[in-house]
Amino acid sequence: MANEEIIKQWVIDKLSEDGYSLPKGNLAKESAEKVFPSLYEAMAHASKKQNGNRGASDFSFLVKGADSSNQYLVLIETKDDNSNVINLNNDNLSLDEKSTVGYATNGAVWYGKQVQKETKQFPKIFAVGVAGNYDRQSIIPYFVNETGGFISLPKLRDFHEFTSENIDEYYRVNVEHQTPQSELKAEELSKIARKLHNDIRTYTSLKNTLKAPLVASILLGIHSKELTLSDLKGSISLKNNDGAIIYNAVDSYLEQRKKEEPDFDDSKITPILSEFEFIKVNKALYTPQKELANHSPLYEFTSVLFDVYNTVKIGEDADILGDFYSEFVKYNDSDGNVLGIVLTPKHITSLMAELIELSDKNYLLDPTTGSGAFLVAGMNRMISKIPHDSNYQKSFNEVVSHHLYGVENEPSIYSVAASNMILRGDGKSNMVYGNFFEYIRKSKNSDVEKAKKENIELEKKGKLVSKAPKIDRVLMNPPYSQGKKAPEYKFVKHALELMDDGGILGVIMPISVLVSGGKGVSKKEIKDFKEWLLKDYIVKSVITMNPQTFYPTATQTVIVIIQKNVGIGQGNRKTKLINFTDDGYSVIPKKGLVPNGTEKSKRKQLLDVLLNDDDASDDFMLKVKLTKDNEWLHNAHYTNPDKPTDGDFMKAVADYVAFKNNMELHGKGGIFHDND
Repeated sequence: MANEEIIKQWVIDKLSEDGYSLPKGNLAKESAEKVFPSLYEAMAHASKKQNGNRGASDFSFLVKGADSSNQYLVLIETKDDNSNVINLNNDNLSLDEKSTVGYATNGAVWYGKQVQKETKQFPKIFAVGVAGNYDRQSIIPYFVNETGGFISLPKLRDFHEFTSENIDEYYRVNVEHQTPQSELKAEELSKIARKLHNDIRTYTSLKNTLKAPLVASILLGIHSKELTLSDLKGSISLKNNDGAIIYNAVDSYLEQRKKEEPDFDDSKITPILSEFEFIKVNKALYTPQKELANHSPLYEFTSVLFDVYNTVKIGEDADILGDFYSEFVKYNDSDGNVLGIVLTPKHITSLMAELIELSDKNYLLDPTTGSGAFLVAGMNRMISKIPHDSNYQKSFNEVVSHHLYGVENEPSIYSVAASNMILRGDGKSNMVYGNFFEYIRKSKNSDVEKAKKENIELEKKGKLVSKAPKIDRVLMNPPYSQGKKAPEYKFVKHALELMDDGGILGVIMPISVLVSGGKGVSKKEIKDFKEWLLKDYIVKSVITMNPQTFYPTATQTVIVIIQKNVGIGQGNRKTKLINFTDDGYSVIPKKGLVPNGTEKSKRKQLLDVLLNDDDASDDFMLKVKLTKDNEWLHNAHYTNPDKPTDGDFMKAVADYVAFKNNMELHGKGGIFHDND
C-alpha cells in the first residue's frame, strides 16, 4: 500500500466510526461526481496547481446539524508525512502553489475557497488537513466562510465533531465564538457571583475570608424553609437583626437534623455555626441603607440568593457554593491563594471520578476537601451508577449517608464544604473538621464494645477517627507549596496508607513534585517516596494536564492514578504516561477557561485509552517502566519524529523563557534549581 493510501485508510476507518462510509453513499473519495454532483461542478477549475483545471479533494461529506436548516460541507486533504500537514508564513496560512500542492491543510483551504467562489450552495465549509500514518496523525481544521475568508480552529484527534449531534455546537463555539451550551448556566451563575461579590465589597467591607461563609449561611437559611424574605425587616437589635434571623434559621434547622439523624452530631454542627456567628454581630451587614431602599445588605443578598436557589436545580450538576467560592477567590487575593488552595474545575473533578472507576458500591474520601467539589462530583457519579429499580431510593440514601467522607482543616472553608453537601441532600457526608494527618481508621477490633472504647481513647488523644467502614476510593487536590511541614507528597502518602488494598486514588499535583519534590523537599526525599510507592502500589497513569486548567494561576499540574497492591507493588507493570495538554479547553478573555467544542471527543479518547486499554499514538500515550530515578512525565520520554524547523526552535525557547519568568514571578522558581 502506498504511503498516502495508509493515511487515507485511517481516515476512512475513523469516518466509518461516525457513520460516514463509501458504501453508504454519504462519503466521497476524490471525485464527488456521483455522490455530490453540485460539489463536483464547483470544483471544475479548483486544481491545487492553480492552473484552472479540475480539482478533487481526497474526501468530502455533508453534515446536517441538529437544526435541519444547518448544513456543513467537510473537505479533507491528506499527506503521508506529519511535516506536510500545514505550511505557515509568520503564522499565516500560505496559499501559493507550492503550499496548496505540498501541504494537506493548505490544499483543503484552497479547495474551500474555490468552492465558495463558484457556488453559494455550501456557505459553511470545514477544510481539514490530515497527515501521518496509521499510528500517528495530525489533524488541523479551518473554517471557510461564504466570502472565502478562513479562520484556524483547534487541532482535532478524530472527526467526532463532524457528526449531526456535535457539529452545531462545534460551529457555535469555534466559529461564532459563542458560549458553549454546557457553560451557559455556569456563566449566568458567575455573573451573579461577580455582582454579589461587588455588592458585598461596596456595602459591607467584609473580610475576604468571610464572603463564602456569608453566602453559605444565607443559602442554608433558605434551604431550611424556615426563612422568608419578609422575615428580614431591618431591625438593628442584637436579637432580631437580619443576621440573627438568618443565623437562628440555620441553627434551628441543624438542630432538627441532629434529632432526626444521630450521626448528624455536634462535631459537624458546631464548626459550621461558629463560622456563621459573624452575621449576627456585623452591623454593616444588618443595618438598613438608603441606597438599598432602606433594606439591609443582608436583605439584598438574600433576595438574590433566593432567586439562585429557586432556579438552579440542587442535586444535579449544580455546585452553587463551589461556583461562588471560585468567584470570590478569583477576584481578589483571598484565603484560597494564601493557603495554597487551587479550586478544581468541574470538568476535572467529574473526569477524575471516572478515572478512579467510582461506583455506588465504593467509599470515597477527599482528604483535602476545600469547597467540596470532589465530593460533589463523586456523589453525582455514584448516584448515576445506581440501578433505577424498586431499591433506588434505598441505595440513594445509602450512598449520600454512608459513602462520602471528607476532611478540611480551615474553618471557613470547612463551613462552606459542609454546607455544600447539606444543600445537595447529604446531611451525613461524614465531613470532619481538623488536620488530615490526625485522621485515622477506626478500630478493627471484632469486639464491638472494645472497639468503641479504643476509638474513644484515640479521640481523647486528638485523633480524628473515621466512621468509614472502608476507604477504597480517594480523590484529592492537596494544598500547594506548604513547604517542609506539609509537602504535597505527604498528603498522598497518608491517604494511600488509609486506603484499603485494591483501592484507587486520583490526585492532582504540581509537575514540580514529580520532578524535584516541590518546595522545601530534597530530590533524595522524593526519590525515597517514589521507591516506597512502587513497592506496594501500582502507578496506573500520569496525565500531564492542560497548562491553563487552573487559570489564572501559573500552576502546571498532572493527574496521577494509583492503585494499592500490598506486597506486590508495581512489579514489571508499565505506567501509561499521557499528554493531555490539549483537552479541548482554552482561555477566552473575560470568560476564563471554557470548552472549545472538541472537549467531548478528547475526554472520550482519554477514558478509552486508560479504562478500555485502547491504543494511541506516541504523542498522546507512552507505556513506561517507572523507577525511582527516571522521569514520570510523558514529555521526558517522548521524541517528536518530525524534523524541527528554525521557527520551532525559536518558539520553544520563547515558550520556555515565558514559562520560567511566569513561575519565578509567582514564587515557584525553585523548580529550576537543585534542592539536594
